[in-house]
Amino acid sequence: MNTIKELKKTGRVLLLAAVLLLFAGCGKEELSDVIDLAGVGSGKEPVICVSADRYVHNTLTEKQQLVYDEMLEAIMNMEEKVRLSTTDKSDVKLCYDAICADYGEIFWVDKCSCREILLFGKTCAVSLFVSYAYTPEEVADYREQMQPVIDGYLERLAECESDYEKTEVLYRKLIRDVEYDMGAENNQNILSVFLGKKTVCQGYACATQYLLQQAGIPCVIVTGIAQGQPHAWNMAMLDGDYYYIDVTWGNTDFLGESPNAAANINYGYLNITSDELLINHQPQVDFPLSTCDSTENNYYIKKKLYFDSWDPNAIGAKIARAFEKNKDSVSVKFAEGEMLAQAKRYFIDEQHITDYCVGISQIYYVQDPDLNILTIYF
Repeated sequence: MNTIKELKKTGRVLLLAAVLLLFAGCGKEELSDVIDLAGVGSGKEPVICVSADRYVHNTLTEKQQLVYDEMLEAIMNMEEKVRLSTTDKSDVKLCYDAICADYGEIFWVDKCSCREILLFGKTCAVSLFVSYAYTPEEVADYREQMQPVIDGYLERLAECESDYEKTEVLYRKLIRDVEYDMGAENNQNILSVFLGKKTVCQGYACATQYLLQQAGIPCVIVTGIAQGQPHAWNMAMLDGDYYYIDVTWGNTDFLGESPNAAANINYGYLNITSDELLINHQPQVDFPLSTCDSTENNYYIKKKLYFDSWDPNAIGAKIARAFEKNKDSVSVKFAEGEMLAQAKRYFIDEQHITDYCVGISQIYYVQDPDLNILTIYF
């Protein structure tokens, strides 16, 4: 009786009757959806937006942002079902992919799906259904286990004096602390990084996004293709400009380059431009990507290891300094491929490296023709 009175007050009796007749024979969940649509049990509090600082969220329309916010709240609270403020089913995939790009820490979602409610052949409502890989208790336990490790990363980043330094420290620490391993458990999420210490590209990208965002640097996960395989990396804003970061390609264990386990960092993919990235990466995302054209925070620019003119003495001095300091390796980057070839010919083939590194007996070198980088391992 109370339900009938409520429906009469809202003027929805006829709609409910029509919908119930239309959906005669459907299951309990479908009938529940229909009743909710008619207005029974309505009055849910509006969702509060907590993603104003997230990159992909801000590329969406105002209507899509509301759907994103509703989905995010449901996922964070581990709700299994939520009615969305859209009648367009394509919004669900768009907003879910956006959440995954903006929130690298979400490890507990197994899969999402959506269901439409049709009235006279027309979509009148869409609901999101979420299944979870873990129980709320298990999620809480994993978070508790990870937190000391996460705090260690964030404390180190808090000590940095610039956006650039934060990215360099994190890039180096992730590569040194976390092994690239295709067989790693949970390798598609941050559990593999902070607990397993073994991961693949998706785990690196999720951890990088989460940690940089927590450290005050807007960061997003970008997915696509590299070397013909699915891949994930990041785009981050440093000092107002966007740069690409690929921690996976920064790990020479992954690339199979380094002869020395201690010298397993390739800084070529720390803060690079769109032009550089697109040489061997193909983004495949539904959201617009900013053009990354600044080089100010590129590793080689910052370390004065970039050369746009041929100066063998200046280049030799950089190599000599690394050798004298007992560094495992040194890399120099050139503006053009011809300069890379000239450096290889001069220092390696003609052995002029001995003019600068007195007493050197053997070296191992790697060329990166995509980025015009020569790396010498001592």
